[in-house]
Amino acid sequence: MKRASEAMATKETKPGDKTKTSKLDQLIAQGKRPEDLTEAEKREILEEVDRETKNMTADDIVKAVERGEIKIEYVDPPNPINNFTEENFKKFLFGKITWAQLEGMTMEQAYAIAEFGYSMYQQGRYKDSRTLFEGLVIGNPYDPYFHAMLGAIYTKLDMHEEAAQEFSIAIELDPEDINSYVNRGELLLQHGEFEYAMEDLKAAIDLDPDGKNPASLRARALAAATAAAIKELIEKKEAEAKGQAPKKPAPPGPAKK
Repeated sequence: MKRASEAMATKETKPGDKTKTSKLDQLIAQGKRPEDLTEAEKREILEEVDRETKNMTADDIVKAVERGEIKIEYVDPPNPINNFTEENFKKFLFGKITWAQLEGMTMEQAYAIAEFGYSMYQQGRYKDSRTLFEGLVIGNPYDPYFHAMLGAIYTKLDMHEEAAQEFSIAIELDPEDINSYVNRGELLLQHGEFEYAMEDLKAAIDLDPDGKNPASLRARALAAATAAAIKELIEKKEAEAKGQAPKKPAPPGPAKK
């Protein structure tokens, strides 16, 4: 859209009109083109524009558009087909760019969509969030965060097999993704895969030995609880094999005064 003062400055001045001729009008009358303007002339025009528009309101601009004093130039959006060049196709085939980038979407735009999808996830709108992240994964299959988020969404929707698969892809793309190790380990625990679960939890703990990441703290808690549960299960089976009742934990002693 042309700036308001620029359009107003190019109004026709009727004979006898005492309206002061703008600097832009003067330069146009001299036959100057935009590319011919000096830096000083450009600065002078902009200063004049700022003075004229200083006290203009949005309503003033709307009225100026209605009177034809401001012309709105519509710019056609870029055609996505322009990105489908032979060179870009080769880049896509060799994994140098994603399908979304081939279609013209930047990573900044993709992450803006992801941020919106994450807010939906936080609000409990898992189905809506799923729709967005499934699209992001299709368009950007090499981004570990998109896969990890989709795994978290599938978990909330009780799609455990799909969730584990997405966490696995996220780990493959980013072997230091602590959250995905813990989330996959938790799913494995729920399905009785204790050995594999402990491997994931150990990997998460090893990646954060100082326990600075909340996810690794959860891994430690899950690993400890799992180890205790496995120990209790082993003792129970051994007792059953010997025909003895499993040991019960000792009751707590009297509280000290």
